[in-house]
Amino acid sequence: MLWARSLVVLGWLCAAAGGAKLAPLEVPRCCPADSQLAPEALHVSTLSYERAAASCRPPEPNAPAWAPLVYAPARNTFLERGRLPQHWRLADGALPACGELRVLPEHAAPYALLANNGSLLVRGTTHALPPSRYCADVGGALVCAEDVPRMLSKCCAESHGFDGAHCVEDAEGAAAALAELRVLANGSAVGFGWPACVEGSRYAEAGALSGATLEQGGALQLRGAGGPARLAGGAWCAEAVSGETGARVLACEGAARARGAGGPAHHALYGAGLAVGAAFLAATLAAGFALPAAHHALHWRCQTHYVAALMLGDVLLAATQLAGDRMPPTVCQVIAVCMHFLFLSAFFWLNTMCFNIWWTFRDFRPTSLERGQEACRLRVYQVYAWGAPLLVAGAGALLDHLPPDTTAGYLRPRFAVRHCWFYGDAEVLVYFFGPVGVLLLVNLALFVSTTRQLTCGLWRRDEVKSTSERAALGRVCAKLVVVMGVTWGADVISWAAGGPAYLWYATDLLNALQGLFIFLVAGCQPHAWAAAKRAAAALCARRGRHARHAAHSSSHLPSCGESLTHTTAAPAPAPAPAAPPSAPARLPMETVC
Repeated sequence: MLWARSLVVLGWLCAAAGGAKLAPLEVPRCCPADSQLAPEALHVSTLSYERAAASCRPPEPNAPAWAPLVYAPARNTFLERGRLPQHWRLADGALPACGELRVLPEHAAPYALLANNGSLLVRGTTHALPPSRYCADVGGALVCAEDVPRMLSKCCAESHGFDGAHCVEDAEGAAAALAELRVLANGSAVGFGWPACVEGSRYAEAGALSGATLEQGGALQLRGAGGPARLAGGAWCAEAVSGETGARVLACEGAARARGAGGPAHHALYGAGLAVGAAFLAATLAAGFALPAAHHALHWRCQTHYVAALMLGDVLLAATQLAGDRMPPTVCQVIAVCMHFLFLSAFFWLNTMCFNIWWTFRDFRPTSLERGQEACRLRVYQVYAWGAPLLVAGAGALLDHLPPDTTAGYLRPRFAVRHCWFYGDAEVLVYFFGPVGVLLLVNLALFVSTTRQLTCGLWRRDEVKSTSERAALGRVCAKLVVVMGVTWGADVISWAAGGPAYLWYATDLLNALQGLFIFLVAGCQPHAWAAAKRAAAALCARRGRHARHAAHSSSHLPSCGESLTHTTAAPAPAPAPAAPPSAPARLPMETVC
């Protein structure tokens, strides 16, 4: 409350002066009247006098006018933004005569100008700087570096915390964060305000303040899942963050993401694995489309939707992993919303597949549907598996785009605030892992029921006795296990258990390569290989015909479709004997799934 006490004392002093008329007062502006400080000049912590003078540029069209935060001690209140005291006279181009100037970005609001004498009061200090020791301009102020020493900083005001996008009222959390920061400071002064960043006012969480080590000059040594990392003095601040325990360290977005869990090598490995998995998912789709006879199968249609949704989601996730910090914020937010919808859709289609398999084996024998019934059920599946994710993802995107005041009682996803996904654990639990966990439990129940029906029902029937049919049933069960999302289950466990990121590299890579396993189960089938061989043979024969037409008939080698010797035609095989009328027609089990 040091900031408030300082302002109150100044108010009393001014009120004691009575209603004396104030003399004209020159207040320094950094740049001439027809220019202002360039935005990039406010994205560094310090500037030399020469560089500050060279940073004045003509304003951009529709650029905001200078509207400093002015406090009137006589009224004990802040003036309306843009309203300047009547006795002020602006002194344009009045840089303070200091060798090094410290930058105070206005968006961090660490200072205010006093209406009575034009001095500048920095939040967290007890003395104000006279007009000769500072200048103010659009976007920030420049002060003599020796007058404002670098100190540990709480990001928001005394009674405010951070919700991922704005400083909000949180007296209890703010007090705890301030106390933890003062313990780390060990008696040194603690200020308020955000660091100056090259990216502008874009910050991200770098880790927990607990366990960090303070070094000389205000640098901070962080320890966490991503390994130790060092943040320079003035490049970080600490704050209570909604949904997190203990004070968190917030830093410039680039620095925070650079020390993220796993580092660039982990992101590159995970992105490459996702790209490989997406390629195998595309091969699975191609294998399915190469078999026109399978297009009528309801399970095949559900599988196609599932694989397509998962493939597109993997492609987007691979792009975010490989792009890293180079991803623009707007693009990052759009991709996060699309990934949310696609991955949810994949799980819902997985649920329809499990239900469809369970329905097929519910009475211990394969069943077939008429085309009309099959089309009707597919439409119901589509409404469910595309519509439900659209509602969930759409609600999250809508809450994210509404003003924070209108969504005070709701948990927003906060896409792309920290990375191209949800903001934190609470958000990902409510909007993603929660629905996914319910679906996985339902799928597990369906899987147990289906396996019981297969083992306790079909295995005891006389029709299922041959080795080939037993192998087919084994393949069906193996397909169910993979399709049920074992890899996603491992990902959920790694998220829930937490711990150092390197402990879960194997599960992350397993999850990234899920497309490979799906291809081995669903795409790499004997009938798919047969279709590929027929296509290769047709291509080879076509090339052979072209070669024979272009080359001399006496010198060319036989193509792969020709014989090296003349042969006579083999007699036609005898027709197969008709099946006894009492023998029931049996459907290969592999075609059902």
